[in-house]
Amino acid sequence: MTKGKCFFRWYVLLTKRLLRRPAYLAVLFLIPLFALSLRFFSQSGDVALSVALVLEEPVSPSAEAAAMRLEERSLINAVRMDNAEHAREELKAGRVEAVWLLHSELEEQYVRFARRGRAKAVTVWQREENVLLSLAREKLFAALYPELSFALFEDYLDKELKAPLPESDELRRYYFSGTTDERILRFETPEGKELDKDQPVLTAPLRGVLAVLLTLCGMASGLYCYADEREGRFVWLSVRARRYMPLLSHLTAMLPAALMVWAALLLSGTARNAPGELLLLLGYLPSAALFCELLRCLCPREEHYGALIPIWIAAMLLLCPVFLDLRLLMPLRELLPPTRYLAAVWSGAQRWKLLWYTAALLPPTALAMWLRQTKRGR
Repeated sequence: MTKGKCFFRWYVLLTKRLLRRPAYLAVLFLIPLFALSLRFFSQSGDVALSVALVLEEPVSPSAEAAAMRLEERSLINAVRMDNAEHAREELKAGRVEAVWLLHSELEEQYVRFARRGRAKAVTVWQREENVLLSLAREKLFAALYPELSFALFEDYLDKELKAPLPESDELRRYYFSGTTDERILRFETPEGKELDKDQPVLTAPLRGVLAVLLTLCGMASGLYCYADEREGRFVWLSVRARRYMPLLSHLTAMLPAALMVWAALLLSGTARNAPGELLLLLGYLPSAALFCELLRCLCPREEHYGALIPIWIAAMLLLCPVFLDLRLLMPLRELLPPTRYLAAVWSGAQRWKLLWYTAALLPPTALAMWLRQTKRGR
């Protein structure tokens, strides 16, 4: 039997062993479902929670302007209702999470806040405090801020200039002519190119999360390698072939997952182009497999290795630019496979760095594998 046929046969056998595991199959099918749910969640109208919005009569122009900002599509769904009593009944029934009552004298409250630092512009009733309600209040503050900032600006001029001011309408036109509709958050590549403005924010960390998940698949396959060594499953193979079986195990665990990650990127709209994404994922697998095997060889005991897996996964999610680019512990961060993959997505030069990273992992991993096998005995 040729070496190519032998390799293919072992690959098929190891893959069949994994595909008989319900947990592994569940992970594979959950990857595209997770991507689809994120895309749906980001495009859904009633995404996170609903808030009842009530405008006190008579409705002032400022209250109407704030209500229009609150009703813009976002994670917080503001539903306008006719009166506070009906809104509070909806709150009690659990159909909304909070009630916001915008008072009719909103302009006067803005001026009062600018002069005294205190005002009663909005009355809030809500259910038990949680993270989403805190985020919802941030949206409320953002809706009130334009008019409130103008009141602060007008009060500042009145106190500092000590001279007659222009008419309020003229001053308002001047003030708001300096505002901009540019987005506060901009997503750019490392080369400074702005990403698609219509890309949903919720799907932005998807690529990084899936890259970490691929590495997790490789780490989890390391637990099978410990069992294989303990039970002497490959003892009848040659010494050289036996040495590389763990690497093959990592690749067999990651390749089906990589295909599902590729499908997830396409389904979520995150992929840049299908062939390029697939080639990059296939190029990422050797570096992740070598990294996983190096960690396994450095942990002589299975329980220690298993205990370190959650720590390494948490480190990757925190240090690698998955959610935020915090630039913490840069030397360690550059050694983590997801960092190299995420950088390679946006830059041709970084793709070469991914290849160099893989090549740099070969000597220490080969040495660690040889030392481990020597210590265990040929």
